[in-house]
Amino acid sequence: MRKLTRSGLKAFLAPVNWIIVTVIVFFLSSGQLNNLRVWIYFGIYFCGSLIISFVLFKRSPELLNSRGKIQEGTKSLDKYLLSVYFFLAIIITPLTAGLDVRYNLFTISFQYLYLAIILFIISAAFSLWPMLHNPFMEGTVRIQNDRKQKVVKSGPYKFVRHPGYVGMLIGSFPLPFAFGSALSLIPACIMVVIIFVRTSFEDRVLQEELPGYSDYCKEVRYRLIPFVW
Repeated sequence: MRKLTRSGLKAFLAPVNWIIVTVIVFFLSSGQLNNLRVWIYFGIYFCGSLIISFVLFKRSPELLNSRGKIQEGTKSLDKYLLSVYFFLAIIITPLTAGLDVRYNLFTISFQYLYLAIILFIISAAFSLWPMLHNPFMEGTVRIQNDRKQKVVKSGPYKFVRHPGYVGMLIGSFPLPFAFGSALSLIPACIMVVIIFVRTSFEDRVLQEELPGYSDYCKEVRYRLIPFVW
């Protein structure tokens, strides 16, 4: 029977909770509860996140259950990197955007909202696609001996070794454009650096500890960006 555990439900609702906290931080720092572009983006993100979670639930509830908590064996460095990333994404970026909008420092026009929506859709696709192929795509870096982890080579894994991070990479940028703040691109760029560091770290862990992964690296040369890195 397909059902969600408590941790699975947490993973199901996590993106919704993230965007709620994000817009609250923005509204508090900007003092603009009636900001139309933020409400539009909030609605699209809210609905899109629920759709993705529902698709994943129908396809792989077991993955949702495993993604809902930090599992035993998670690497300490990854816990730190992930904490910093989400602090930047959920708190610092909307806080910076709100202050930027409040004091009209480096604001950008409403038309950039459309770019934000496009980036969100692309990032959502690149986040969901790998999870539909990789039942071991938990939220943290660890070797899943308890789940008999093996190398996945199908779907997006034919092109890059860490396609899920492509979704995170693209997903770092919609918020500044949606909220109309060029200044908030600064924490977004720091998030990108963290993603590259995390990708490199996970790749090294897999090469050292997951049987068959080193051979897979010879088949798929690029970690994140085809023909680049």
